[in-house]
Amino acid sequence: MPNRFILIFMALLLWNHTVSANEILNINLSQAMQMAVENHSQSQIAQAMIDESLANQQLQRSSLLPNLSLSAYQLRQNVNLRAQGFSLPGFPVLIGPFNSFASSVELSQKIFDLSLWNDLKASQWFTKQTELKAEATFQQIAANAAFAYINLLRAKEELKTAQANLHLAQELEQLTRDQKRQGISTGVDVVRAQTQTTQYQYNLRASQSLVDDSQTKLKRALGIALETNLNLTDTLSVTTIPIPGLERAINDAEVSRPEILANEALISARASSLQARKDAYLPSIGVQGAIGPSGVTPVINDYHVYSIGVYLSMPLWNGGATQAEENIAFSQLHQAKLQLVDTKAQVDEDVRVSFNALQTTIDEVHHAQKNLELATTLMNQASDRYKNGVADNLEVVDAQTTLAQARTQFNNAIASQHIAWINFDLARGKIKYSDNNKGIIKHE
Repeated sequence: MPNRFILIFMALLLWNHTVSANEILNINLSQAMQMAVENHSQSQIAQAMIDESLANQQLQRSSLLPNLSLSAYQLRQNVNLRAQGFSLPGFPVLIGPFNSFASSVELSQKIFDLSLWNDLKASQWFTKQTELKAEATFQQIAANAAFAYINLLRAKEELKTAQANLHLAQELEQLTRDQKRQGISTGVDVVRAQTQTTQYQYNLRASQSLVDDSQTKLKRALGIALETNLNLTDTLSVTTIPIPGLERAINDAEVSRPEILANEALISARASSLQARKDAYLPSIGVQGAIGPSGVTPVINDYHVYSIGVYLSMPLWNGGATQAEENIAFSQLHQAKLQLVDTKAQVDEDVRVSFNALQTTIDEVHHAQKNLELATTLMNQASDRYKNGVADNLEVVDAQTTLAQARTQFNNAIASQHIAWINFDLARGKIKYSDNNKGIIKHE
């Protein structure tokens, strides 16, 4: 009986595993982009860097907040008067041993320290920069997932095209065989049709392999198990959304690209750090106080004592360390400004290149669609001529090859148009991967 229950339990586990493995993940393009950002290791690293920057900001803030501490001691000691500079006749050299106890709560607070205030401002700007760099990472990850998604759609469409081409070739081969039996076609026509069929069988297998590879790459981009079965709910279609003008696109990029915004935040951080180094020459003011019991022991001769005061600190000479730190901060600010100029130039290039590529793909889709229509017409006419005995199947084979190329060209043109739109959105900083980020994926 126990063995029977064990077998039933193992069967249930196996059944559950099979059901899990056979589950289908239905996903559209937007969901794929969001899933990639949530699961990708680079996203997690970027988020960890934000957490680290926030912790550093809190560390800088703590220097300006009150510091409260507790101290206590209980001593038993004796004192050598001669070691203290006393040598009086008739007095013993050693005094003690005696007990001493003290305990106090101590409070210190910075009142005026511009250097610390500017260090805090710098840490806040560094946090902003880290968040914007993370946003750039998120958008790139989302775009990569979109590329993988579209490439899989392209591969699936190519597989459908390969299946249609093979089906057409098989029909032509069968028609050629029938006409050979009727004495209309020759053996050369049959061999030619068989060669065409074999070629499309080869293309079909290559297309299936491309689909499998594209699925694996998409799963990897999404950060999900490679055993997951995917069902893409979006399809490739011609996009008719008008392209914004180049000048507007460049302006959008200047205010939206996280790389530019991150560099601007870095400049603000470096400027605050430089000001903090300059303010290090100024005096700082603080207050401190302590209160607590003092006596022989905690319960003998126990009296409460306190101290309170204001202190001022001002550097006079530290070997040139403050000047060196100021020079370093100035150099870092200069580097950040140069980096911003380079980043803006790179963004301008990205927008222009992606803009030209998008315009090109729109023209390519138009011509590919027209070419497909003509190739379909040519195929129909060639088939009719062959069926009516006006021409041999060489004309049909040529038309079929032209149609297959036109189908592939049209699929590639549509996929390239979608990829070009994503690159254009990425260049403008308009990638949207969730409801919370600032990007737009609807190609505004």
